[in-house]
Amino acid sequence: MTEVTKAEPEIASLAQASADPSARTPTSQRAEGLSRVIELASAVLMAGATIATAWCGYQSARWNGRQAAHTALASTAVVRTAKFINLAEQKSSLHAQLFGQWVAAVIADNTALADFLFKRFPEPLKAATTAWRATQPFTNPAAPATPLDMPEYALEEMAAAARWEETVVKEYELFNRANEMADRYLIFTIIYACVLFFAGISGKFKWRAIDVTMLVMAGLVLLIGLGVMITIPVA
Repeated sequence: MTEVTKAEPEIASLAQASADPSARTPTSQRAEGLSRVIELASAVLMAGATIATAWCGYQSARWNGRQAAHTALASTAVVRTAKFINLAEQKSSLHAQLFGQWVAAVIADNTALADFLFKRFPEPLKAATTAWRATQPFTNPAAPATPLDMPEYALEEMAAAARWEETVVKEYELFNRANEMADRYLIFTIIYACVLFFAGISGKFKWRAIDVTMLVMAGLVLLIGLGVMITIPVA
């Protein structure tokens, strides 16, 4: 009974020492402080990586939306280009037939029919034929073969087709750029996943050097990723 009574003050003093931070050794206090710093830094890095990952996912989705929009515009431009090219070919075929009939009338010395056809030439065939006749095509071998080869023969449908074709090229260039930007932001989500991994495992080792190394790696990867990401255009 006496031995138990003597042991009670010693047990009480040990419990008080463990509960009182001032009673801890400097080494244990430094270790606990370092653990808290590692945990705090890990939480900050993980929060930053999470926010950056969400931003990259948002930007990737936005660029994918632009990509879809440019695809739709390019498809529309392709249809319009084909439409105006078809109209231009139809009109050129009709003009070629009219010109052939006029040439036949001229060769046959049928002045009345030739004048009748010429007066009813649609533009730009009439202006092109007038310029073509000024080159003396019947005696000048260097003259263009037909008025359809003259600069004055410019169909509005062909000009419209050229404009729509330029739109096709432009929209496909924008499509490729949007696709590239979406892929870039997607790559950054992988980079920030590495940050989450390194920051998450820091503090899980018994060796503080490894914990600090993982934390430093997470911080470096996050800073490098953010530094490169801010140079990428946003949607």
